[in-house]
Amino acid sequence: MRLGGTAALALLLGLPGCAPDYVTDNAAQVNLIVATINGGAPLNSDVRIGPSSTGVCPDYVDVAVAVRNKNPNAPAPNVPNAVILNSYEVRYFRTDGRGTEGVDVPYRITGNVTFAVDVATSGTSTIPLEIVRRQAKVEPPLSSIYQATVLTAMAEVTLYGETITGDRVSGSGRVQIDFADYGDTLTSCPTN
Repeated sequence: MRLGGTAALALLLGLPGCAPDYVTDNAAQVNLIVATINGGAPLNSDVRIGPSSTGVCPDYVDVAVAVRNKNPNAPAPNVPNAVILNSYEVRYFRTDGRGTEGVDVPYRITGNVTFAVDVATSGTSTIPLEIVRRQAKVEPPLSSIYQATVLTAMAEVTLYGETITGDRVSGSGRVQIDFADYGDTLTSCPTN
C-alpha cells in the first residue's frame, strides 16, 4: 500500500500544473489585450458608394488595446515590457458554419502596423486599422451584394507584437460586420 501511495504522489508531482492560456501562450511578462473594436458596436460596411453605386471604399475601425502585467503585483509602467505592435490579421467567418474564403466570406487579410503600447494598470490606447479592404468589395461574396441583400460576418482581429526585450505577444478580438449596399449619396471615401 505504501509503495502504491508513493508512486501516485510521484505521478502527481510529474504532471504539469493547470495554468490559464494567457500564462502559457507566450513567455512575455505581459498580456496584450484587445479591449474593444469599433467601440463594441457592429460595423455597417457599405460595399458600394455613390448614387450610381460604382465606387468602393475601405473600412477602418478603432481598436482599443492595452498591455497589462501578468503578475498583478509587478510595477507599472515597466519599459522593458512595453509592446511594439508590428502586424495584424483579419479573418472572417460566419456563425452559420459557412466560412469558405472567397465564397461565403472575404479572404483574410494581413497588414503591417507600427504602434507602441506602454504597460499600464488602467486605460487603453486606440489604433485605427483597415478591417475591410477595397479589394474584398470587388470580389465574391461582397461583389454579389445588391439592394436588400445583407451578409453578416464576424471579423477576428489578431494583433502581433514584441516587448522591448523581444518576447512575442499577440491579442485577439472580434467584431460583427453587416455588409450591404446601403444606397448612400457619397461621392468620395470617408477620411479616417
